[in-house]
Amino acid sequence: MPRIIEIVLFLAPLAAFVVWRLYFRTRVLPLSFVIGLGCLVALVLGALLWTHHQVAGDGQLQYRPAVMQDGRIVPGGPLRPDDPGRPP
Repeated sequence: MPRIIEIVLFLAPLAAFVVWRLYFRTRVLPLSFVIGLGCLVALVLGALLWTHHQVAGDGQLQYRPAVMQDGRIVPGGPLRPDDPGRPP
């Protein structure tokens, strides 16, 4: 599956160029298309930054790996200062 994703990502610019050449017969792109594309890129970059901010942890905290307790996997995560499993 990852190989298919790599191939699709590799061919995406070519597909976009072909769509552009077939859809817009002129040599110059319409201004509305360029503005829309710029807004889309800005929206995607904003979403990536927001997602990174939501997922990123504090760089000063220790990380506790996932462990198996009573046959269940307890997910890992940042080790808070008040966490009882924190090493001394």
